[in-house]
Amino acid sequence: GGSEEYTGAPYFAAFSALKTGVDLAHVFCEKSAGTAIKSYSPELIVHPLLALKDSGADPSEVEKGVAQWIARVDGLLVGPGLGRDELVVATSASLIATAAESGVPIV
Repeated sequence: GGSEEYTGAPYFAAFSALKTGVDLAHVFCEKSAGTAIKSYSPELIVHPLLALKDSGADPSEVEKGVAQWIARVDGLLVGPGLGRDELVVATSASLIATAAESGVPIV
């Protein structure tokens, strides 16, 4: 999830994955969304690593922070709650490319 306004979408996507038998569900989100998503369920592993364009964050550092997790996951669900922030969308596109190159299934 990439925005404070859409915290329910990444929660429901990750929690649904848990309910269908996924062992661990990691949620990568924007910092302001992290607290809300963490409060929904202690079963989710929340990484508030995404940054909004106006945050002043270095895009390459944001991508590195999230990309390091790609090798540790067995699948990637992209989309729910991303919002429309340019940096979040660019980071997501980069992560999709990294996951595809690594052979990680993407939904």
